[in-house]
Amino acid sequence: MQLSEALEQIDGMIDLVNALMLQNQPDSTEQAIRQLRDGMEAFAGLAQRFDASQFTPDNTARMHTMSERLTQMRGHIAKLSAMTGQQLAALMPEQAVTHTYGGTRQPGGAASVARMYHISG
Repeated sequence: MQLSEALEQIDGMIDLVNALMLQNQPDSTEQAIRQLRDGMEAFAGLAQRFDASQFTPDNTARMHTMSERLTQMRGHIAKLSAMTGQQLAALMPEQAVTHTYGGTRQPGGAASVARMYHISG
């Protein structure tokens, strides 16, 4: 396999992930991201076997462009993840433990006896 062929495959995977993100298909996007990650790992292993002559200025520039695209994609995924987390929090607010177990003022602390089983007196 030539370096240009390997770069073409990785570039195609990046295009696929971008297209799926734009189509708002989370399951397919997740699967494509896994394939991209696996492809990048395979490429990292193959890159050591390529001749130095294959690292032409065109191929090097292409790798830099792909790196920039991956950086942008990572930022986009992080933003989508944050927005999804906020939407989920708005739909399903976090329940306080104090309803059942009683509360303590210390973060992370909880009462030792559930309030519904506590016998007063």
